[in-house]
Amino acid sequence: MQDSIRLGWIGVRGYGERLWKTINGSDLCNVTACLHPDKEVAIEASQRMNCNAVFTDTDDFFTSDEFDTVMLTVPNEYHYMYATKALEAGKHVLVEKPLTNDYEEAVTLRKLAEEKSLVLMAGHNFRKSDFLVKMKGAIESGRIGRPVAAEFNMGHGGGLKFGPDRWRFHKEKCPGGPLNMLGTHLIDASNYLLGNVTNISGIVKNLYADTTAEDMSLIQMEYESGVVSNITNLYNSVSTEFINIYGTNGALRYSRWPEYGLWFQSKDIDCDCAPYEKIAFKDNNTTLELFEDFIHIIQGQRPELNNIDAAVETVRIMEEVLKLQSINSST
Repeated sequence: MQDSIRLGWIGVRGYGERLWKTINGSDLCNVTACLHPDKEVAIEASQRMNCNAVFTDTDDFFTSDEFDTVMLTVPNEYHYMYATKALEAGKHVLVEKPLTNDYEEAVTLRKLAEEKSLVLMAGHNFRKSDFLVKMKGAIESGRIGRPVAAEFNMGHGGGLKFGPDRWRFHKEKCPGGPLNMLGTHLIDASNYLLGNVTNISGIVKNLYADTTAEDMSLIQMEYESGVVSNITNLYNSVSTEFINIYGTNGALRYSRWPEYGLWFQSKDIDCDCAPYEKIAFKDNNTTLELFEDFIHIIQGQRPELNNIDAAVETVRIMEEVLKLQSINSST
C-alpha cells in the first residue's frame, strides 16, 4: 500500500468543516496542516482535524514542507489566487467547484498544473451520483432510443436571505448567483451525459433578491448530436432538484422531491403515458468518492478520472452565458 497523502487545508469553517467531516476517516490521507488568518480559529481547526502544523500566514503555509497536497474550500474569488500559490509551490490541488469565476484563469491554472506535472481537480462531485451513472448507462445502452432533449433543475430560496455579509450576496464575488453555485453542478452533469456543447444561450438576472448577484438563471445548451439541454437554477423560489432526459423510445426521470428516485418511462401507449419503472441506485458518498479519485490520481492510478478538462469547460460555459447576458442587457 502506498504512503498516505499529507494534506494541507484552507477553509476550515462553514462548508470546509462539513466537507472535512464527510471525508474524515479515509485512510488515503492525513490532514497535517491548516490555515486560517485568525489564530484561535486555526488552532481550533487543528485540534478538530488532528493536525500539528497551524498557520495564519499564507506565504508560510505554502512554503511549508508539512504537506504535499492542498484542499481549497474558500469563497470562489480566492480559488485562482490560492490554487496558483499551491501549484507554484509544487503542491497538488483539489479546489471546490467552480474551478474559478473566470475562464482565462481556469485555463491558466490547468496549464500551470501540466507544466508542474501536478494534479489539479475541481469538486464536481455531483456527476459521481449513482443515479447519474445509471442514467448514463441507460442512455449509452440505447434504452431511451436516441436522446432528444434534457431538463435539469436545482434551486432554493436562499438568495432571498443573503445579506451583504455573505460573499454570495455580491456579484463581483459570485457572478451568476445560482448559475455559479448550483448551475455549475448541472452544466457538468449535462455534459457528462450528453457530450460536447456547440451552442449556448440563456438569461441570468436578478428578479427579486436584494443581492447584487443574480437570483435566477435559465440557460440552454445544444450538443454535437443536436440534443438540447435546458438548465434552470433559482435562488428566489422553492427547493427543487430534478432531471429529465427525453429519448425517441422513452425517458429517464430523476427527482429528489417529493419522492426521491429514478424512473424509466417507456414509449407512450396510443398517446397515453406509459407506466413508470423504478430504477434502483445507491445513495453514495459522492464527496468522498471524488476525493479518493483525486488521491488515487496523485498515486499514479486512474489518471482518466481527472476532471480538470470538464471543470474548465464548465467555467467556459458559465462565462459565455454571463457575457451574452451583459451584451443583451446593454442593447
